[in-house]
Amino acid sequence: MSTHRMLVMLALCALVIPSVHPRGSFGRSAGQMTPIPIRGLQDEVRVVRDRFGIPHIFARNDHDVYFMMGYVQAQDRFFQMDVLRRTVSGTLAELLGRGPGDRVLAQDIQLRVLGLRRAAEASFPALSAEARAVLQAFAEGVNAFLRDNPLPPEYGALELTKEAIPAWGPVDSVAIGKLLAFQLSFSLDDIDFTVRLAAYQQAGQALGFDGTKLFFEDIFRSAPFDPSISIPGFLQAASARHAASRGAKIMWSRQIGEVTRWVSPETIRAARDYLREIRDLPVFQNALGRTTAPSGSNWWIISGAKTETGFPMLANDPHLGLGVPAIFYEMHLIVEGPNPMNVMGVSFAGTPVIVLGMNERIAWGATTNPMDVTDVYEERVVIDIATQLPRATIFREERRPIIAIPQTFRVNQPGNGTANDLIVIPPGTLPSGVSVPTAALVIPDRNNAPIIRIVKSDLLDFRVLSVQYTGFGPTRELETFLIWHRAKNLEDFKRGLQYFDFGSQNWAYVDVEGNIAYFTSGELPLREDLEEGIVDGLPPFFIRNGAGALLRPDGSIERIVKNEWVPLKTRQPGQAVPFEILPFEEMPQVINPASGFIANANNDPIGTTLDNNPLNQWRRGGRGILYLNPGYSIGARLGRIVRLIQRELDPALGGDGRISLEDMKRFQANVQMLDAEVLVPYIRQAFVNAQAAGAPAPLASLAQDARVAEAVDRLTRWDFTAPTGIPEGYDASDVEGERQPPSPEEIAASVAATIYSVWRARIIANTIDATLARVGLADYRPSGSLAVVALRNLLDTFAQNKGRGASGLNFFDVPGVDLPPEAERDILILKSLQEALERLAGDEFRAAFGNSTNLEDYRWGKLHRIVFTHTLGDPFNIPPAGGFAHLAPALRGVAVDGGFEVVDASGHDARAERLDAFMFGSGPARRFLGEARPEGIRGLQVIPGGQSGVLGNPLYASQLGLWLTNDYHPLWFTPEEVERNKVSEQVFRPGT
Repeated sequence: MSTHRMLVMLALCALVIPSVHPRGSFGRSAGQMTPIPIRGLQDEVRVVRDRFGIPHIFARNDHDVYFMMGYVQAQDRFFQMDVLRRTVSGTLAELLGRGPGDRVLAQDIQLRVLGLRRAAEASFPALSAEARAVLQAFAEGVNAFLRDNPLPPEYGALELTKEAIPAWGPVDSVAIGKLLAFQLSFSLDDIDFTVRLAAYQQAGQALGFDGTKLFFEDIFRSAPFDPSISIPGFLQAASARHAASRGAKIMWSRQIGEVTRWVSPETIRAARDYLREIRDLPVFQNALGRTTAPSGSNWWIISGAKTETGFPMLANDPHLGLGVPAIFYEMHLIVEGPNPMNVMGVSFAGTPVIVLGMNERIAWGATTNPMDVTDVYEERVVIDIATQLPRATIFREERRPIIAIPQTFRVNQPGNGTANDLIVIPPGTLPSGVSVPTAALVIPDRNNAPIIRIVKSDLLDFRVLSVQYTGFGPTRELETFLIWHRAKNLEDFKRGLQYFDFGSQNWAYVDVEGNIAYFTSGELPLREDLEEGIVDGLPPFFIRNGAGALLRPDGSIERIVKNEWVPLKTRQPGQAVPFEILPFEEMPQVINPASGFIANANNDPIGTTLDNNPLNQWRRGGRGILYLNPGYSIGARLGRIVRLIQRELDPALGGDGRISLEDMKRFQANVQMLDAEVLVPYIRQAFVNAQAAGAPAPLASLAQDARVAEAVDRLTRWDFTAPTGIPEGYDASDVEGERQPPSPEEIAASVAATIYSVWRARIIANTIDATLARVGLADYRPSGSLAVVALRNLLDTFAQNKGRGASGLNFFDVPGVDLPPEAERDILILKSLQEALERLAGDEFRAAFGNSTNLEDYRWGKLHRIVFTHTLGDPFNIPPAGGFAHLAPALRGVAVDGGFEVVDASGHDARAERLDAFMFGSGPARRFLGEARPEGIRGLQVIPGGQSGVLGNPLYASQLGLWLTNDYHPLWFTPEEVERNKVSEQVFRPGT
């Protein structure tokens, strides 16, 4: 069966969902209350759904509320749940098939090697009896739905029946939690940075520039684009009195020498090959965040002293993949009885907790904190002659065991007309180049670190790359949320934090008592050398020495190297990782700050990177280097959020001194580009310089281009917003999904956003990229975000450095022109603008702008589009599903406002300059606004899509219109609100 026929069949199956799902997502209309018996329930349960399909589950005990939680999630989202558990288990190919180029199988192999499923299996017995009971009840509910109902239609297309679908187990939910935390905290930048720094140093030696400074000071800067932080003064308060006793700041980047002194050339080549293998695998996209594009989220909290109502407010929008169905599932859990519970928010499909939400007394939100909890090591190993596999590592002169865990890989073969046709893939290298291993190799002493690459130097010298990570052992994150479900105050919330072991987050908190607070969670391992106040060799964000020593050519020890995690001496409350960790009280946190607000957007929370050196701050008491991470988001979103809040609070800036819920909505919908606000003045000044008397001819000629002049004028009058500018587009100025014609101001801003966004790509190409290409480093460019940071640094320091980086390279060299540095800088700025206009009028953008040279035609909505993608693609994608249509046959997706690093996250690569390169696929997976009143939490929320993952169901995309126009639905929370707004009700009773 062809793929096309398979999907057509699937679409037809979807159309009959209402008839094949008698207990589908609507339940029964209000008033039809005949109880449905379900084996496994202990008491009667009532499920009320509102018009958005949110299930409000009323139960009399914990077992039944979590049982029914599993039941309704499976009812609406089972295919998504199955994809998630198979992804983390490394068995996705058993569902989807091997994929083009064996890509699905390749991801399975890598995930089996890493062993997240093994970590989940180890975590389950480490949980409390209460948590295990919750997981068991949830699994029983999932299986009860599967037992009594047909599978979703995707399985028919994949030619799988119930016999091929494993029952849901408690560990499946633990594993999904592991996967989601892994994607928010696991990093392989150590490998990428090592490969890149080695290339920079090699090029520098050959061509006479400083490759080390090119990497650290010019290109891969730790310092952000905007220096706003979440807790001003935290570092000064924590360590100022200790800094003097530890001497001058550590300038480790000048001391590390050549990478090849610390990592063998053979290992660097193997690392480069490994990166090529994993770079395009979906589950590893965030693992290379600093060198690709980091994920993000926003929250801010306002004290009641600064709000219009006098009550604290919280805004949160976590930024995750925008697929179909939405990654979050909205739920409301109510237990009536002696141990009551009333909690509402969002869960991840397949998990039995509200991860972000509110109860009767508190509300919480989160952003990712990219703490460095991963270290990659080059290890020396002993090889088993018979198997040619490593059997032990050599640490100094000690052998440490390696465990081999046998693996068997199977793939489904959909499309051949045979149900449940799974085959085993034998070990070896496939024609696609994918290597199928016989076993996963694990180093138990490194928190079950997997070996990800074997490096053979010669017959007697084998090395491997291993990855030590806090998430590879038993952890207990589930306990955190179970505590928060019933938390009554700040102390309860802090108690829950002690169990959030990995997947580091920044947590925002408000409560009905008027408190606001920020806490960081996740266990951060302490490194031996940093605890002694030194960086021994390469810092922790590069491949480190796993042998514990530098060796001479004869294999003897030249000197000891201290790159290990510090062995556990004092276990912190709730600690899971068997190594020393940064104590909770030293983590970034603040309660009720004098400023009256706190904000975070994945930025540097306390300022350790602002001076471009993440390793020169001291822990409290001067006990070692305070190292959190080599770099964060570029800070543009936080910079805008802080400006918005401060402007509203400061009458001198036009504010009224108080923030309302409407202000919070407006902030969350903001699409002003901060990088444009910073860089457009350079364009304007270059044009002024080009117009000046005596300007060099190559520069003056650019000012004489009428289209360049018009573009500069438009950019000068621009407010840096990015509306669509077209009637078909969705903008925050539209209301509840209903589109309105754009205003003249929106059209003008739209045109400016288009011109600037293509200029951004051209200026990066003509400065950062061109310079790297001239020295043979075209394959080692930074991410677009880091390129923007580098560009700002070069422009801001131009008066001192004349466009030369710390490396000595000139980033503003105009080939064939010999003019003063300022003139060459201005030529490149305006030449980039001219090139952007030529490109917009060219064939690349013909489908959007029809080769027009009229700048008024360059509407941003023609470029900035999104398709909400499903695992199986069309017809499940939105559009075409859900009642949404593509903008045009050659312009796929829905047009929506937004852009690069705006608050309402909708970013694309900063190098985007092709028709579809401005499309985006991640953003607010949930928008939430909460107000903590004394009588309870008032909440508003929206998700990008709908509750149901079943094509054809009215709830498939029922909230998408609201989401696209930055509107919300109320969270009906009290029993009275639920009753007033119910559209269906189903009663379930124990069955036999």
